[in-house]
Amino acid sequence: MSQFILALLGEQYVSPLILRFDLIFRSERSFFVQIPHCGFEKYLFERWNKQMTESKVFTDNFSRSFTEPGDFFQFLSDRKARSKWMTAPSRELQFEPVERGSTLGNLYMQIYDHNGAAEILEDTMENTSLLLKVDGKDYPVRSCAIKTVLERARISGHALNKVSKTVFAEILNYCMGVASGDSLIKIADEKVSAVHGGDPKDYTVMEMLPLFKATSDFLNREYPGNTFMTAHFDHSIATAIWRLDGQADKLLDTYHREIAAKGLQTEKMVPALRFSTSDVGMSGANLYPIFLVGAESRIVPLGYSIRTEHKNGVDMQYFEEQLGLVYAQFEKALDKQVQLMNIEIRYPVTTLMRVLKRIKAPKKASYEAMDYFVAIHGDSPCTAYELFMQMSDVIFSAQCDGASGLRIAQLEEIVSRALNVNWHEYDHPGDFKW
Repeated sequence: MSQFILALLGEQYVSPLILRFDLIFRSERSFFVQIPHCGFEKYLFERWNKQMTESKVFTDNFSRSFTEPGDFFQFLSDRKARSKWMTAPSRELQFEPVERGSTLGNLYMQIYDHNGAAEILEDTMENTSLLLKVDGKDYPVRSCAIKTVLERARISGHALNKVSKTVFAEILNYCMGVASGDSLIKIADEKVSAVHGGDPKDYTVMEMLPLFKATSDFLNREYPGNTFMTAHFDHSIATAIWRLDGQADKLLDTYHREIAAKGLQTEKMVPALRFSTSDVGMSGANLYPIFLVGAESRIVPLGYSIRTEHKNGVDMQYFEEQLGLVYAQFEKALDKQVQLMNIEIRYPVTTLMRVLKRIKAPKKASYEAMDYFVAIHGDSPCTAYELFMQMSDVIFSAQCDGASGLRIAQLEEIVSRALNVNWHEYDHPGDFKW
């Protein structure tokens, strides 16, 4: 195990000081290793994934993380080379069920096995069990495509999850049969990833690689000293985070003075920018000011995101104009943090839990955040700022549990909601019940 860890770390980290490592967290795809003598913590699974799962990029649950921008950009370039956009009349789209063990499923398995693509169909049977027939060819449907398929068919409801795949396919075909206009279909790594509206007003294609490169170029030009920290890709969303170390003093000057004036204790904070985008309808091309806190670089969302929806014919010029708003949004976000410092909370534990419930944070992670807060602060009066910072543990817990990139992005959005609540409304005595 030690030799494996050192091999993944690379020569730059191999020294006599590395006497031991602590296996903090382990899942099927990742190891979270703390090397105390090196003074850093590092996810290693991007190298493990490259060796072990790159050939499985077609699978619905594929994900990969990166610590080098060149590797990330090359990966996105490879994905683009293995994808295409197709346009077809919506009423001509046909879905077929391919459940494991069914007559139709067995027939298709023979065909896919003959073509050397049995693994692709097997993964589809494990997930959607659907094929999409378009332009005379059958394409397996990826899980992340279901959201846009339902939107295009103009149907929704929990009952759809309870019917058989055969009935589900019949419902989709009936609804698509009366749909008007064209559909814009994203095929990626041998599967359908999305079925958007064919009108540019409904959906505008903005390829991932140019967006990430534009963000990187902008930061290198306007924020010298920035550091590419990490990136993550799965079939639902791609995201990258840059630390803005070179601008930290300028951005945080007023913020640090306010903290000192109020006698608040904080860990080291670094301003950072997260950029996320999706070509399957899960996210726009969105920029998020964030803090990275402590040795673990815990994410604290600051709100005031800059959003560019994939609609109405938006182009790269518009996105680059949006990038120019980053500094102003950081100033707004930091002003909000200072406002939270001025909100006194008399009953912090119950206030914390009431707000977490109000913003629909996960229950288990919320109680864990509460336990940690009590262990550090007890139940003494504090500020809304201190409670908000504690809420970021909801995100960190999910990261340690191996949550997907999409889930982490969703949790950041959830925690950000607390910035706009009326804290005094939740600050009162009494027992709390979830």
